[in-house]
Amino acid sequence: MNEQQAELWNLVRESNRAWISGSTHELANLFDEKAVVITPLLQGRVEGREAIVASYASYNMHAKTHSFEELEHQVDLFGDLAVISYLFRVRYELIADGVLHEETGQETLVLRKTDRFRVLWRTQTAGEEE
Repeated sequence: MNEQQAELWNLVRESNRAWISGSTHELANLFDEKAVVITPLLQGRVEGREAIVASYASYNMHAKTHSFEELEHQVDLFGDLAVISYLFRVRYELIADGVLHEETGQETLVLRKTDRFRVLWRTQTAGEEE
């Protein structure tokens, strides 16, 4: 992994730490103004930076994340575009029912560099609940 790939991977890891800790405002610089997020199992589509940041805040109001692990990752560069994919394992509790969930999945992000790299597209596929 070269220096730019390592820097991009670190950006993803820092953004994951931000939403888990409840610092969702820190995600605003990660996403392009017109970014799109596709939620697991194609259950929804969130469009635009403000709506995406709000969706992370909403998650934190309804769930408590106990752990989040990035397992394997790949960073591919194509000029001013980057594609980052990784597997993850998450343990979270829904506040409404107190049920603990453990899931695995994969996340793929497409970023474009303007003044800096920003996410244009994020999709997450859910794996099996453990």
